Amino acid sequence: MRRLSMTVTVVAVVLAACGGGASTARTKPAAPVTSTLPTVSSSTSSPAGAPVGPVVSGFVAFGDFGGGGAQYAVATAMSQWAAGHRVDALVTTGDNVYPTGEPTLYASELDAPYRALRARRPLWATLGNHDVGAGHGAEELAYLGLLSLPYEKSLPNVQLLFVDANHPDVAQAAWLDAALAKPGPPFRVVVFHQPAWSCGLHGSTPDVDRLWVPVFERHHTALVLNGHDHDYERFTSPGGVTYVVTGGGGQDTYPLIPCTGTPPRDAQAQKHHFTGIEVTARSLTLTAVGIGGAVIDRVVLTR
Repeated sequence: MRRLSMTVTVVAVVLAACGGGASTARTKPAAPVTSTLPTVSSSTSSPAGAPVGPVVSGFVAFGDFGGGGAQYAVATAMSQWAAGHRVDALVTTGDNVYPTGEPTLYASELDAPYRALRARRPLWATLGNHDVGAGHGAEELAYLGLLSLPYEKSLPNVQLLFVDANHPDVAQAAWLDAALAKPGPPFRVVVFHQPAWSCGLHGSTPDVDRLWVPVFERHHTALVLNGHDHDYERFTSPGGVTYVVTGGGGQDTYPLIPCTGTPPRDAQAQKHHFTGIEVTARSLTLTAVGIGGAVIDRVVLTR
């Protein structure tokens, strides 16, 4: 499989390098990042990081939202994005229902904020630690009409693989390996809650790094989407895999922390946000969007 090439436009973000090679050690908290660097951009083959060619599918990704004070504001921003961009599905990175995934909260935390968006679109979710806190994870997935984890979904030119990082294990590693080895669309996206890499309060997840990251790297997976840390972070591995923490969906945000043992961190922001994905025949454009529609980060991955 060919590796991804990448063109990047980063807008109004705090940037930081967080060390070089991969490590299975958990990142250690330090003082929060407070400095803001100017806008950074690189030469691109498309104006301002626009998708390369007609958009054939798209979705929005968000996490760590259920019942949060900014949940409705982020939902409004997603609706505004959907008015001008293709959105075929809503994708969550987990912690959908706070505090412990109680079924009595499904209507208020899963349905009401996204009623307009979900009128014509499915919501595809993974589970976070809060979703399973009271043992209702399977019930939540069933409520959304979803299979138990792991499962896969497809849109034109992109395949999404959902796994359960509450229990990162060898069985799911084998499932991922088999799914990514099959012939498929040019872009594969893996979605789970506890992040492979993070410089937030929770940090990287050692078992994910040990068991799953080698699978992503071996198959040159296009994109890995995570939550858990309530911030936005984007890393690029030496093998060209893009790892994104998108955990700003509504709950209080977390401080960003200098750390080591991760791939280089290309972008970061302590902001409520969602991530919009637009797919063409040969590009995947990722745009992190804050409340009010401000672009936090954008990157274009091409095959």
